[in-house]
Amino acid sequence: MTTGSPEGPPPQWLEVHRTVLSTLEALASSTGWIATAANVGIEPIFERVLQQVCEPRGLTPEAYIALITKELSLRAEVQSRLGRLMEHPALVKMRREAHRREAEHQLHVLRYVMSGHEPPEWVWSTIDENQQLQLRDAEESGEERDPVLLPRVERALQKLTSGGDAYGKCEDCGSSILLERLQIVPWAECCASCQRKREGTADTQPEPQVSVVYF
Repeated sequence: MTTGSPEGPPPQWLEVHRTVLSTLEALASSTGWIATAANVGIEPIFERVLQQVCEPRGLTPEAYIALITKELSLRAEVQSRLGRLMEHPALVKMRREAHRREAEHQLHVLRYVMSGHEPPEWVWSTIDENQQLQLRDAEESGEERDPVLLPRVERALQKLTSGGDAYGKCEDCGSSILLERLQIVPWAECCASCQRKREGTADTQPEPQVSVVYF
């Protein structure tokens, strides 16, 4: 089903579309793009593919995007290929490793302002002097101390520094906690569904998902 003209896109654009799909499929079997995607997302990869396919034909990526925005079946095919790239095991692993480092940084800072426990040097080295002064002021004031949150932060740090894979796994169901949840709550012990069960609230809302939409 399409929302474009009854006769569908012109043959030239169908050829472009098939080439875009085959290029995205080829990427899924390679790894050269993964580091870039882990750092800046999949969008630059997709933009580069469109440039390589469209420009030698005297066409523009913007015109292709406009076409598949109208033609829902073509758009769905592209989104399906982009979704497979986002689910590439090597990319998922790299994203999780990068997040573990980021989460450890956040948790060390949180523990410091709540307990005065000095974070490792690698954490301080990424914080400028003004921010360090602000953190020290917060720690000395005691305003950020939270006897309920502190043990959770310390438990999360233990998981991270143990070298195992406990961090990011739900303690109740054993499934992986979504990165989007961990980015907001780096000390989370459970996935959103199990957390609602712990709190005795209705499990009516699904775990948040991030749709792969680039146009």
